[in-house]
Amino acid sequence: MSRGPVLGTVAAALALTVVPIGPARSAGPQAQAQAQAQAPSQQTHCTFTSTISLTPGLSVVPSSGTFSSGGETGTVSCDGPVRGIVPTGPGTLGVEGRYGTGDPDTCFGGEGEGRFSFTFPTATGVGRRSNVFTFSFSLVGLSRSEFSGDGFGGGFDDVEPEEGDCVVHPITKLVVKGHGTITRQ
Repeated sequence: MSRGPVLGTVAAALALTVVPIGPARSAGPQAQAQAQAQAPSQQTHCTFTSTISLTPGLSVVPSSGTFSSGGETGTVSCDGPVRGIVPTGPGTLGVEGRYGTGDPDTCFGGEGEGRFSFTFPTATGVGRRSNVFTFSFSLVGLSRSEFSGDGFGGGFDDVEPEEGDCVVHPITKLVVKGHGTITRQ
């Protein structure tokens, strides 16, 4: 039974990056700005899956806490470039952060912030990126569950509790599946 998303795995998918890399230009700043405004924006779509541990966990009692995937233990796949990286296959994803940053959260909703990192195979070796994100969630439907950061955003498609049930025992472990779009390379 799907519970809806909880922690922006974000990241990432989670999904996405740190330093924008653009084409080299020899024109002056005004010509560069005009060229950027006229250039079509290339979007990259990514999907991700990550298992996340929560401390102290989410329940019907409001709380604030931390979350972590325990390193790059999740997976991420993208259909195009990721801020200078051109993946040749699926990568690994890690996420960590805090929930209940605005006020204490329950299984029924909340918000938080975090950092994701991922590593992709490329034609020239390994490509790594990391970025910060914010997120909101509700386990009562997916429509209010999303994440965003500088030049990317997305949502959570499915969240399955692995440990806990929200009512009798706090949810302390989840499997999160989601999608993201990189809107700025």
